[in-house]
Amino acid sequence: MHLTREDLRAFLTKDHNTVVSIYISTEPKAYQSERNSLRLRSALDDATKQLERTGLGRVDICSLISPLRDLLDDERFWLHQAQGLALFCSESGLETVRMSFAPSESVRVAHAPYVVPLLEGLEDGDRYALLAVSRNAVRLFSCTRDGIEEIDTTNLRMPRSLSESMRYDDVQKPESSNNPMTGPGRAAPTTASSGRGDRRHGFHGHGESEVQEKTYVAAYLHQIDAALLTRLYDLGSPPLIVAAVDYVSAIYRRVSKYRALTSATVEGSPDELRPEELHERARPILEARWRAKVSDARSRFLERAAHGLATSKLSEVVDAADAGRVDTLLVKKGASIWGHFDASTRELTLADATGNRESNDLMDLAARRTLANHGTVLMLDSDAMTDDSAAAILRY
Repeated sequence: MHLTREDLRAFLTKDHNTVVSIYISTEPKAYQSERNSLRLRSALDDATKQLERTGLGRVDICSLISPLRDLLDDERFWLHQAQGLALFCSESGLETVRMSFAPSESVRVAHAPYVVPLLEGLEDGDRYALLAVSRNAVRLFSCTRDGIEEIDTTNLRMPRSLSESMRYDDVQKPESSNNPMTGPGRAAPTTASSGRGDRRHGFHGHGESEVQEKTYVAAYLHQIDAALLTRLYDLGSPPLIVAAVDYVSAIYRRVSKYRALTSATVEGSPDELRPEELHERARPILEARWRAKVSDARSRFLERAAHGLATSKLSEVVDAADAGRVDTLLVKKGASIWGHFDASTRELTLADATGNRESNDLMDLAARRTLANHGTVLMLDSDAMTDDSAAAILRY
């Protein structure tokens, strides 16, 4: 499952009696897939013990975690992993989410899914698309600050190289004198030709001017952009970073209709770069945009707090999140405060232990309720939130 924020929100609004939430790190290398299965087996032993402590009968426990046990021997499933894996098993079924970073491993049994570790890779606005494009190849990736994965575009109707773009044009519009792909060097078929016309593809030293070359490149990039619009929309319209040589990225910026195209680019030819190398080159852009986002959130918090529209008091944060009043929730990574929030009395009481199933990780509760009510959750490092475990910017 490639989880979007809408997928997560829909999952959070479902009613559950019991949810087993498991986070494990995984090995993306195929020859180490057995280690992934062993990690899940260990997590399942922990989950079984927690379920037994809730008083659930053995038959019900076996029925609940049966989909998880089925994964243990599913070789194909373990061959296709990333850095981490989240699994949510409930009476309504099993959801699995590949993660581009290794999470803190945990197992929790509760009435709702444990989502805070997952949010570290799903911060709103922190997932990007990266387009690596040249005259020779086109690749699309999804990336965060922590990882990158290639997006399958084989079903998209678009050229995969400049020469393929020009062949498309010959087939589709060979007679059009107004087509930007026709002109000098793209003559119509003649009796002396083989029927495809005199094509001079060599752009360097073979008669094509720089202006004509850029015309061909512009048409090629326009075709790519048009094909990607729907796919990017399906991904949630993330910011798009272009990795290309200077003149290609400049032309793409001119012809693109995608509104979330970033001004920053990964410079240089991407053709010989592996996904990990592309990610490393994009990292300064991702980090800079994240720092700007955090700085803006903290500034808004201080500004709104002066008018009573922001709070870091735990009871107020949880109450506002449950009521749908939180616009943006800031949560310190790794923070857990256990307690119980009574939605009828609006009272919050703290608990000492995590073993009581009626207690909640209040950080997770606030995050879940914020997301379910279409708010934004930002997971911050401890140096960005030194005093409080959570803070909320309120809608009203």
